[in-house]
Amino acid sequence: MDYTKYRIKAEKEVREALSTLDNLCIIWCKKCFSEFKEEPAEECDKVVEVARELNIKIVECRGIDFLCNNHLTGKVLKSFKDNITVGVISCGIGIQFVSNFFNGNRKVLALADSLPQSGNATSIVGYHGIALGEEKCAACGQCYLEKTGGICPVVSCAKSLLNGACGGANKDGKCEINKEIPCAWVEIYKRLGKQKRETNKDIDIRNYNIFSIEERIRCVKNNQERRRESFYGGIYPLDNKELTETMPLKDFGPPKVVSVFLSQHTGRPAKVIVKVGDRVKKGQKIGEPDGFISSSVHSPVSGKVIAIEEKIHPIVRIPQVAIIIENDYTEMLDSSVEPLTDWDKLPKQKLIEILKEKGVVGLGGAMFPSSVKLCPPKPVDTLIVNGCECEPYLNADNRLIIEYSEEILKGIEIVRKLLEVSNIIFAIEDNKKEAIEIIRSSLENYPAVKLEILKTKYPQGAERMLIKRTTGRDVPEGGLPFDVGCVVFNVGTIHSIYRAIYKGMPVIERAVTVVGENVIASGNYIIRIGTHFSDILDTCFGIKSIPEGYELKMGGPIMGVLQKDTNSSVIKGTTGLLLLKKYPVGVSEENTCIRCGRCVDVCPMELIPYYYAYYGQKSLWDEMVKYKVKNCIECGCCQYICSSKIDLISLIKKGKRYADNKN
Repeated sequence: MDYTKYRIKAEKEVREALSTLDNLCIIWCKKCFSEFKEEPAEECDKVVEVARELNIKIVECRGIDFLCNNHLTGKVLKSFKDNITVGVISCGIGIQFVSNFFNGNRKVLALADSLPQSGNATSIVGYHGIALGEEKCAACGQCYLEKTGGICPVVSCAKSLLNGACGGANKDGKCEINKEIPCAWVEIYKRLGKQKRETNKDIDIRNYNIFSIEERIRCVKNNQERRRESFYGGIYPLDNKELTETMPLKDFGPPKVVSVFLSQHTGRPAKVIVKVGDRVKKGQKIGEPDGFISSSVHSPVSGKVIAIEEKIHPIVRIPQVAIIIENDYTEMLDSSVEPLTDWDKLPKQKLIEILKEKGVVGLGGAMFPSSVKLCPPKPVDTLIVNGCECEPYLNADNRLIIEYSEEILKGIEIVRKLLEVSNIIFAIEDNKKEAIEIIRSSLENYPAVKLEILKTKYPQGAERMLIKRTTGRDVPEGGLPFDVGCVVFNVGTIHSIYRAIYKGMPVIERAVTVVGENVIASGNYIIRIGTHFSDILDTCFGIKSIPEGYELKMGGPIMGVLQKDTNSSVIKGTTGLLLLKKYPVGVSEENTCIRCGRCVDVCPMELIPYYYAYYGQKSLWDEMVKYKVKNCIECGCCQYICSSKIDLISLIKKGKRYADNKN
């Protein structure tokens, strides 16, 4: 076991601490109660690197065994040059000892935070280490000794006050509670005075007076009400819809080369039915379904098959087979692309077979084959049309509703016939006012459709949340929508059903929102399946690759999938392409779970995600299964709000894979 008592502060804090210095001495403790290692401490190297970047001269950098042993360490410190700031990398005891040794006459920087070794960091005063002096440390997890002159207010002040004296210290500077000892804050002010530091600038540790009690109660009550609004849990991120919500859909244009993945759907990838050198037409089937849960794949352009090879898939991010087609720009349609003028006279099974042939799958992101969804194994009475599009930035569905409302409503009529339902709910979030008004004004000719306006909240568009909010029905644990008599279709899917029947057009293109930092042509585009991300970056951002400090996401900012390879391409589940600045806190800076409860508060599935953080980091997958990790919908609310910046979704996916393999 490693009972190391400290951890280097975050790089940002280290930079702030060193920013005003010209010279620096560094002392680092070689750690007690940890495995013996002869090589220099990694923490010391980090500080040295930052100091050199800031052009600070390192006068001395020395590792000391058991820094808190004042008898032995004192002999070493005597050799340190005067009037040079000392940065200490150790637990609070070591930092206090160094400051006391110099009698508070020089500034000592706390470059590390003490780590708690008990359940509650400040429940007891820790006398860890082998200190021979009077220094103590409560292992708070956040060390402020550089701000307080090396005197710890947590262990030295009777009330553990962090922002100054309580006002009860008597004229002799003694503690209000124990008049035999000096007031810790009087001593702190003396220390800071010796160092010629202004106390009003240095003492800013924590400020609990930002809100009045009344304001705090109001905020808590408001949070509680919003958390239960529409459905339990969820979050209210900045949606940034205004960036593209008024931009009409426009054709992105046919690319020179497309890479069409055979895995464009949930289930087994399609089987290749063309070969290199074949000439293909626009809309021609190039991959056929390989099983019940599978779907056809079609060419989005006319041209020549120049390769069939593996490329990095944008969702699974591992090599998958793709058909590479060079565009001849003739736009010659395949003979299979022809409208059905008498579709309402065709038998139900024939229509479903046509939709399977046309490669219609869920375009909301899940990509489940629609032909399977239209054959529920149980009776259903309700069709829910999902027009929520709750992910920030995305407006593709919103623009489809605004610009193609009549086609969507005709698509609903097709699905209504296939499902034989009379109850149809068209659900739209209340931030899409133009779409709401257009649908409302169109319903006169569609009496079976009921418009349901929902509060804007993430993840409102998730099937279970949508069903609960619109019907009051709870999908059972491990169940599916048809278990409560419902089927949910995204508006994009409904529109593709219309196009497949009325125009005979397979799914060879889709609506995609493109937006982000330094964009030169943001908007909502109709983009061909197989279009390379590099082509989109070139047209919309004027770049060919992902810039340093940015990340490319396919989908929205919360549930979107990070892309590393710009030679990957648009698939049927591509709802958006976002180029955003990376989070200022990286994965390497994630902290341990502090059980703040925020993830529990926002989980729409009413799970307890902090168990996934705890057990996932320890690879205790069976425990994750025990806490129902399979029920997670991977909406990302827990990770979005996590105060420790834990990559929860990654751990959850590993837990779910383990559960699948186990079964």
